[in-house]
Amino acid sequence: MLRTFREYQIRSTELLDGPWDFIMDPLNTGVQEKWFERFPHSQMSLYVPSCWNNELGMYDYEGVGWYRKKIQTVNAQHVRLIFHAVLGHADVYLDGQHLGYHYGGFTPFEFIVPSLGAGEHEIVIRTDSTLDRLTIPTEQVDWFHYGGIIRPVELQYLPDLYIEQLKIDYELHGPDADVTVQVQLHSFYNEQHTTKITFSESGHELHSEEVRIETGQTLSHTFKLLLPEVRLWNVGLPELYTFQLRTEEDDKIERIGFRCIETKDHRILINGSPVYLKGVNRHEEHPEWGFAFPPKLMHKELSIILELGCNSVRGSHYPQSPYWLDLLDEQGIVYWSEIPIWGAFLPNETVSEPLFQERALTMIEEMISLHMHHPSVIFWSVHNEIDTRTQEAYAFTQALVGLVKKLDSTRLVTYATMHPLEDILLPLFDVIGINKYFGWYEGDTASFKDMLEQFHVRAEQMGAGDKVVLMTEFGGAGLFGDVGWEPRLFSEDYQADIVTEALAIFKNDSKIGGTYIWQFADIRGDLKSSSKNFRDRARGFNNKGLVNEYRKPKQSFREVRRIYRSWTD
Repeated sequence: MLRTFREYQIRSTELLDGPWDFIMDPLNTGVQEKWFERFPHSQMSLYVPSCWNNELGMYDYEGVGWYRKKIQTVNAQHVRLIFHAVLGHADVYLDGQHLGYHYGGFTPFEFIVPSLGAGEHEIVIRTDSTLDRLTIPTEQVDWFHYGGIIRPVELQYLPDLYIEQLKIDYELHGPDADVTVQVQLHSFYNEQHTTKITFSESGHELHSEEVRIETGQTLSHTFKLLLPEVRLWNVGLPELYTFQLRTEEDDKIERIGFRCIETKDHRILINGSPVYLKGVNRHEEHPEWGFAFPPKLMHKELSIILELGCNSVRGSHYPQSPYWLDLLDEQGIVYWSEIPIWGAFLPNETVSEPLFQERALTMIEEMISLHMHHPSVIFWSVHNEIDTRTQEAYAFTQALVGLVKKLDSTRLVTYATMHPLEDILLPLFDVIGINKYFGWYEGDTASFKDMLEQFHVRAEQMGAGDKVVLMTEFGGAGLFGDVGWEPRLFSEDYQADIVTEALAIFKNDSKIGGTYIWQFADIRGDLKSSSKNFRDRARGFNNKGLVNEYRKPKQSFREVRRIYRSWTD
């Protein structure tokens, strides 16, 4: 499933999920040999969505893979082909013709094919999961880099006049909402055409009018309306509105929640009330499914997170599934969304590279477009743990933050720094995230107190003393089942001690507005015998989860549940 609700009632759609023909291309000869015109015979099929690294014989494969799917159309029709997420580079071909290219991994891309003829058609996609110094993430990354088509592929059949885009914005004035609806309609008609558009909420018509569209053109149209006494979306008390835009031939459904986001006195305010964030970092990853995380597991994951006492989740370190965000919307859980720039080993020179910058800016734009209507999204994060001590990082960050604010001024812009006492970016953000692992990678857990005292002084000196500060990563590894009479490295006891001691320090600091423990579940690591990094990844996993990779609780889970559930603000 794509969403927890139907996105269309009139438009005809189908998912192309299921087995696709698949072949590896480790020598990267497929383009030269024109596999997009004559797909090689393959004994293998892969289920879409999935990650190929979960298949036998492909555990460590990084490189090029080709997929093929044959489809049938009964009549000549306009179609919209949507790939909801493909890892890395993707070139898409239809009947041997190149439709286009996309780079990314966690956001959708699409192609419109007018008047696709009746009969059999062949979709071929070349994917490449290779990492290098200019990919995002780069070749040094602290999670396993899977390959494949990780989210559904969708085929939509479009009428001659179709809804290309629907965007709903609003401003709250007391109990009322001033709503702005932006619509893009595209016409395939060979003459000027007039259609009636109707905008409704849960079946109640709110607005209707006729619009005229020129031949083969896209019409951008905006209208406004007032909704009196709206019910507000809040943490733990979600109120959601489902809107439908209809034309005579097409429709689009979106769901939003009305809420006001502010910062004051080192706290996030939602609808005027301060919220202390009790969160975890969540990778959308599982040892059996990789990044192709099934909806059923999302429901279970959310139940465990609610049991923990969380009111927030950080989507580390990439835009996560809209289905997952729908669940957070429905439960009133605050979400932090970010693009996959993980920078602990990112060379400072890379952030000045034009291609790297272009990719980052595109990812920002695609992330915001994907998650714009989710009320759970409170934060847009632009990067994680890059070297924030340099002028190159400052210029790069200015561009990213500027784009976020241009695209969406209603949410908070943030990031996570691993250099809090030397960081020069603090004034650029609404919210500052700090990643530190005292008790694990350096010092002891008590060192958090001194570090934060120094940080607050420095932030004040830099003119950032009023910013909300969140502890966005902290913790240590604990191997599931490794318990003893006393805490020691890699034991569940030691991990629990680090987390509980750190949480007490953070809660007693009035300038800390919330915590995100690293991490919710153990994840597969990027462990290679040839690498100098990540040598502490026992079992090949980052073992800092409060639950193990199969979502079984460790001692730290029970301790955090006790603490989080005791915090009332």
